Amino acid sequence: MNEQHQKVRAWLETLFVDEPIPTFEINSKTIEILSTLVDINRKKDQDAKILTEDLAQKKNEYRSEAKRLQRIISSVGLPLSNLSQSGLTSVRTLASTALLLDLRDTKMSSYLLGINELSKELHSAKEEEIKSKHATTKQLQKTNKALIQYNSLKKACETLEEQISLQEPILKQRLRDTGFLNQKTGEYQRQLDQLLSYQKQANLEPALYHKALEKKYEDVVKLEEDLKPLKSKLDTYHSLPPDISLAKVRLEEARRELQSLEEQLTRNIDSMHSM
Repeated sequence: MNEQHQKVRAWLETLFVDEPIPTFEINSKTIEILSTLVDINRKKDQDAKILTEDLAQKKNEYRSEAKRLQRIISSVGLPLSNLSQSGLTSVRTLASTALLLDLRDTKMSSYLLGINELSKELHSAKEEEIKSKHATTKQLQKTNKALIQYNSLKKACETLEEQISLQEPILKQRLRDTGFLNQKTGEYQRQLDQLLSYQKQANLEPALYHKALEKKYEDVVKLEEDLKPLKSKLDTYHSLPPDISLAKVRLEEARRELQSLEEQLTRNIDSMHSM
């Protein structure tokens, strides 16, 4: 039997005195629980004993104070039996106040100290109430802010769900298009592989490759652009006669025609002056 078991056994014997102790399962868990219960019970018994002793002491003090008041009242010729109803009420009120303030005696200083202590407690209670109101207000503000955020998030979620429902057909169509493009890409890749294989088997010259042909086409376009001013210049010579003698004849005819036009112009000017 260990120390805990002995403690539990002694407590049970004290508790049941002459009555038989009820049977219980003895194991480490049960002994541990009962040992804890013993400690709690002993602490409660000690607290109750202290409280009882304090109440007994206060009772004796109140009796002594009552006797003192009785002596004082008797000394002035005012026994309790001679007090008026209001006087008895006042005495009872003082006694109740002393009990309420938990006074050791009924001296004026004790009442003042008790009232002062009660005022401090009241002030502390008011401060706690103010702090509690402040904390409640702050918590309410946080709650309102959280509620606003919740409503905003809820609205955003609803908007996203609506957008998803609208975008879903488009996404499905794009998915189908992507599948089609992937399929075409595979087909084009196979065709390209076949063409490359054919090109390799045919031993085509590099000059016939697509890039080489594109380069030649660009060179041809550039040459055509370079030839345009030369063609324009060449066209100006097409109106000239091919023989030098014919060119001289044409030149003489042009000179005569110019001379005739000058003479006609002179005659016209003279006729204008004569008018």
